[in-house]
Amino acid sequence: MKNTHYYKAFVAQTPEEILRSVFKKEEDILIAISLNNGGYVEGIILDLKEDNNHNKSVCMLSQHEEVTFLNLHSIAMITVKQPEKMVVELSKGAISRPLSSENEDLTVLQLKRWLQSEKSLLGSHIKEFDINDISLSEINTRLNIQDVFTALKSAIHQVITDELGKEAWQGVETIILQQADKLDLKYQGEILTIAISIEKALPEKLATIFEEKLLQIL
Repeated sequence: MKNTHYYKAFVAQTPEEILRSVFKKEEDILIAISLNNGGYVEGIILDLKEDNNHNKSVCMLSQHEEVTFLNLHSIAMITVKQPEKMVVELSKGAISRPLSSENEDLTVLQLKRWLQSEKSLLGSHIKEFDINDISLSEINTRLNIQDVFTALKSAIHQVITDELGKEAWQGVETIILQQADKLDLKYQGEILTIAISIEKALPEKLATIFEEKLLQIL
């Protein structure tokens, strides 16, 4: 069995939770549904709805282009046929990105070179983007650092839209990235410290979160 260390990170979830996760994916995920009456359906989810009476309905498309309509209460079991595409959702974020992620050849040296070349995009006054406290042995961590940098760059762009924002950001000279269980930003003595769970899946709309926190502390 391949990728056993990934599968061990998966956590128990209800069929409804799995259905919602599959439905939210941008790419189609093949699943199999076993029904209470012994029926079996295999295909991709087209739609997932809940009416005013809290009846939850599922619309599926089979590989033979047959469309099936189900009631969630009639489902006994769900099997994800392509779990490698859903490791983030099935592990509830303990795994940071799908196994098929792009840029998997990003080395530690390449990451450091990339950060050095991109650092000026945060402002010419930024002296250092410090990642020395973070273990870079895992490719997912290195890719997450890139994503954090990109989200921070987007947030800063929104912060410095006026003179007050520009003046506040000019006070930051060093940015330190630290591993932590809880996302937090601190600003003290020209140093901005970003604490984040860098080994796990990053929060959605991270740039917006950074923007809100920067506006609070700068």
